[in-house]
Amino acid sequence: MRHFFRILILVGILAAAWNCSDSAATQNATSKNETDSSYIQIPQNIVVSEPSYFFQMGTDYYVIAPTTMTVSDGSGKIIGTFNTSTGAIMSLSGEIIAINLDLSKLPIIAPSTPSKNLLAVDSNV
Repeated sequence: MRHFFRILILVGILAAAWNCSDSAATQNATSKNETDSSYIQIPQNIVVSEPSYFFQMGTDYYVIAPTTMTVSDGSGKIIGTFNTSTGAIMSLSGEIIAINLDLSKLPIIAPSTPSKNLLAVDSNV
């Protein structure tokens, strides 16, 4: 009977050591960085006139205007539309760029306010 308890204790120690490995923590951190929208770096040069949704696929950036559902690229050129029922970004030629997007999970770009220096009027003109 003593021999049985020693084997049982040894098995318990091995199971605990197996479950305490670093691989689970590393895997969770990696998957969180890839899926959590708070880790997405929105380029500073994107300008919008209304709060808009931001979507990144690879090195391409897409901005979805919520009132018109038009989709622009990073430079502001309209490249397609967003279909709310399918969650698809369609190009102007009808090609599917992305599908099954959930707008509630995308980060929002806020419109930037003009600088006070741009609003100043030169009285010498």
